[in-house]
Amino acid sequence: QLYIYIYIILIIGTLFACNKTKENIITNMLVNSHNHLASYQAFEKQVAHRKNNIAALDIKNNENSGVFVLVIGESQNRDNMHAYGYSRENTPWLSSIKYSNNVLFFNKAYSCHTHTVPVLTYVLTSKNQYNNNSLAKSTSLLEMAEAAGYETVWISNQVKYSAWDTPVSVIANEANQQYWYNDNRGETTATNFYDEKLLDAFKNLKIKDKMLIVVHLMGNHGAYDNRYPKAFNKYGNDNNLNKYDNSILYNDYVVKNIFENSCKLPNFQGLVYFADHADAVQQGLSHDASQYVPSMTHIPMYMYFSNQYIDSHKEIFNNLKKAENKMFTNDLVYNYMLSVLGIYDEKSYEGTNDLTNENYNSTESRFRTLHGKKTIGK
Repeated sequence: QLYIYIYIILIIGTLFACNKTKENIITNMLVNSHNHLASYQAFEKQVAHRKNNIAALDIKNNENSGVFVLVIGESQNRDNMHAYGYSRENTPWLSSIKYSNNVLFFNKAYSCHTHTVPVLTYVLTSKNQYNNNSLAKSTSLLEMAEAAGYETVWISNQVKYSAWDTPVSVIANEANQQYWYNDNRGETTATNFYDEKLLDAFKNLKIKDKMLIVVHLMGNHGAYDNRYPKAFNKYGNDNNLNKYDNSILYNDYVVKNIFENSCKLPNFQGLVYFADHADAVQQGLSHDASQYVPSMTHIPMYMYFSNQYIDSHKEIFNNLKKAENKMFTNDLVYNYMLSVLGIYDEKSYEGTNDLTNENYNSTESRFRTLHGKKTIGK
C-alpha cells in the first residue's frame, strides 16, 4: 500500500512539474507536434477559402504596368534610426536618400497593433480599424493585384507554418511565385539565413510586365544578435540596445540591396517600405501588447518612385508628398497600394483612408492601435 501512495505522489508531482516547467522534452514534443499539425491543417483550409474570393472580384484597372516592390520590416522602431533623428549613425543608406526628389519619407506612421499577425492580416486586406468589414470576407491586396493582371511574388524569411504565422501565410500563398527561406516550424523566430539571403530570389524571378513583389523580412525581431552577421557588430553585444542598433544597421544594408536589385528589374516603378510594428527597446520592452507603451507603434515608412512613375502619376505623388507629416496607421496600406497600382474596387476601396487621395482624413484624434483599443500616443 505504501508503494501505491508513492506512485500516486510521483504521478502528481510529474504532472505538476510538466505544467509548471513547459521547457521539457516530453511536453515540447507533444505540444509542438500538435501545433504543427493543427496549423498546417488550418493553413490548407484557409487557402482554399480565400482562393474562392478571387472569382467574385469585379475591379477596374487603369492599365498600369511595371514592377512594384513592397518591403515589410519586422519589429523596427523609428526612434532607433538615425534617418529619424536617432544619435547613432545606423542608417547610412536611408539617411543618404531621404531627401531625394524620388523619395517620400513619412514621420507619423504608426502600427495598428504590436504583433505581426494582427498587423498584417489588416495591412494586407481591406479590413482595418476604422471599418466594420468582416476579416473573413475582406479581399486581400494580392487577390486584387492578380485580378488586375499583376504577377504576384512573395519572398520571405519568416516561418511559414506556425500558429503565429499561418494567417499571413494564407495570404502569401495566393502569390503566383513564392520564395521561402525559413524552413523552421512551430512557434519560433529562428532563421536559417540572415535577411540578405532573400536577394537570391531576385536572381530567380520570372519577369512579367506587371508585377507586385512582396518581401517579408525577419528584420529586427529578437533575439537581436541573431539578426546580423559579425561584420555588423558596430555597437557591441553587451546589452539589448546595442544589439538592436546593430540589427538596424544591418537592416539598412539589406533594404539598400533590395532596392538596388529592384532598380535593375525591367520597368521598375517603385518601392514601398514600412515595418509591421516596433520594439520598445529604450523602455526595456519588446512588443508584447500586454505591456503596451506607445513606442511599440513607432514605425518607419518611406517610398521611392521612378521618374517615369512620378511623371505619369503626378497627382498621386503630390498627394503623398503632402501627407509626409500626416498621421497614418499601417492597416491603411491596402488603400494606398491599390491607388499606387492603379486598381479601383468600389466595394473595398476607401478614399478617406488613402494617403494618395486629396480627401484623406488626417484628423489625428481618430487614429488608434491594438485594433481600436488604444488611441495613438496614449
